[in-house]
This record gives sequence, structure tokens and C-alpha cells, in this order.
Amino acid sequence: MRNHVIAALAPDATGSSGRGKGIGPSGHAVLPLIAVVYPHPPRDERWVYGIRRVDRNGRVIDKAVIAALGWHPGTRLHATTHEGTVRLTVCQTGKNRITNDRDLRLAARTRRTLSITAGDQVLLAADTQRAALLLLPLRAVDRLIGDVVDEHRAEAGQS
Repeated sequence: MRNHVIAALAPDATGSSGRGKGIGPSGHAVLPLIAVVYPHPPRDERWVYGIRRVDRNGRVIDKAVIAALGWHPGTRLHATTHEGTVRLTVCQTGKNRITNDRDLRLAARTRRTLSITAGDQVLLAADTQRAALLLLPLRAVDRLIGDVVDEHRAEAGQS
């Protein structure tokens, strides 16, 4: 069986039909090839984010993030710090807690460890699969983004 190519549907692979730029052998306009772009992977739905200010009493008010974790008033949270960030997990002896208004109350020790003062903004990243809350002061977010930008520049050979 012989394969027939319909000229109007297949662009001239050589790019030169002799009939002028963009004209195929059949006399019809040749459409440019399109690149197939694969979609980005879907968002990982386990993460819920918020950016909020810490008040003078150490409260961070973000009802959506706290609700996504299923934490209720009175829930006590243990803080594990690492490189200027904190991970909060449920622990009966934790010093941080969820208030009666369902706000996060950071203990003074946690705030001091992260050098957080009243008015500072923090990124809340709730890992709903592990029931953990990552809290990053925006200066830590700045550092992370700066590292990514520097890496892109290095890959592109820029300084």
C-alpha cells in the first residue's frame, strides 16, 4: 500500500517549494509547525498556604490553614526549628497552641528562636498529609527564592 501525503495538511519539510516563502508545493500557504508543550504537573493539593502577620502576642490568624490541618482549639504544638524555619506538629506537651478563636499562638521561645517580632510576616505552609505546619519568616522565603534565582543565573552563564 502506498502512503499519500496531502500537501495542504503537511508542511513542506524542506522549507523551499520554489513558489515563494510560505507556499507549499500545492500552492497553498504552509503553516508553521507547532511545538507540543507538555503541561506542568498538577499542584500538589496536600499543601495549603497563607501569608500573615504575627501580632504582639504571637498570634497568627489564618483560619483556612488551621482548618486544613484539622487542628481544634486547645491543640498543643511542638516546634522543631531548622535554618530559620519552624515545623509545628501536634504534641500534648507543646508550648505553641491553637487558641479558642482557632488562631495559632506562637510561644515566646519559638518567636525568639526565629527572631520574629510583632508585625513580621510569615509564610504558613500546611502539609495536610503529615498534619504539620511549616512556618517561614519572609526573610527565609527571600533566601530560598534568591537561591533559585542564583541557580538559574548560573545555569544561563550570567552573574
